[in-house]
Amino acid sequence: MKVAGKATLFVAGLCVMAAAVCVDLYSIRWNRVSGKFGRNLEFRVSALNAENFGQFDRAPDGFDVFSGSQPREIVKSGVAPAGFEWLPLSNFDLGTTGGVEPRGITRVVNGHEFLLVADRPEMMLTHAASGPAWGVKSVEITATYKYGPVVKAVEIKLDDTGGGLLRQFTQKYVRHQTAVIVDGQVIANFGLLSPITKDVLGLRFPVGEEGEAEKLRDALMK
Repeated sequence: MKVAGKATLFVAGLCVMAAAVCVDLYSIRWNRVSGKFGRNLEFRVSALNAENFGQFDRAPDGFDVFSGSQPREIVKSGVAPAGFEWLPLSNFDLGTTGGVEPRGITRVVNGHEFLLVADRPEMMLTHAASGPAWGVKSVEITATYKYGPVVKAVEIKLDDTGGGLLRQFTQKYVRHQTAVIVDGQVIANFGLLSPITKDVLGLRFPVGEEGEAEKLRDALMK
C-alpha cells in the first residue's frame, strides 16, 4: 500500500462532483422513496493533526484536534486515545489519493495503513437503532467531460432522511476532518470546508481504478 500524505482530498473533492438533483415532478416523487441499501455506510469525525496548519490557517477547537507532539506520539505508540479507534484505509481511497489528506493521523502496520477516527456516538452518523432509519437509494459510476478532462466518480444517492442527517452532521463539524466508511474501511477522508447540502455524493476516482470503483458500488448496494 502507498503511504499517506501524497495527495490532499478536501471536501471540494467530495462535493464538486455532487450531481444536481432534478426538480421535475417525477424526481420529487422518486425522492420520497426510502433508501434500502447502504447499511454498511457511516460517517465519522476523524482525528485532526493541527501540526499541519499554518500561521494563517488556524485549526478549529475540539475533542478531535491534536496539536504539538501529540500526533507523533499517538502514531509512535499505536494506542488510540480514549474515544477513538484505528480503521483501515480501503484500496479505493488509496488508489484515488495515494493516501489520506495529510491533516489526518495515520499509521502503517504490516504494510496496511490505518486512520484514527472517532468512536463516540455524537461524532458519528451511523445506522444506530436509537436514531432515524436512513439509507442509500442507488449507486452509479458516472463520467463527465464538463470540466475538460474526463472525471469519473462513484455517485451515491442517499434518501431524504439520510441527506438531512448528513447535512446536520456536517454543519456541526465544518473545518474538521470527516471520514466516509464502508464495511469498516475508510473510503474517503477530507477537510470539511462547508456543510454537505446535497443528497448525492460523488467520490472521484482516476482512470484505471474502475475495478475498485465497481467493488465500492457493489458493497454499497447491500
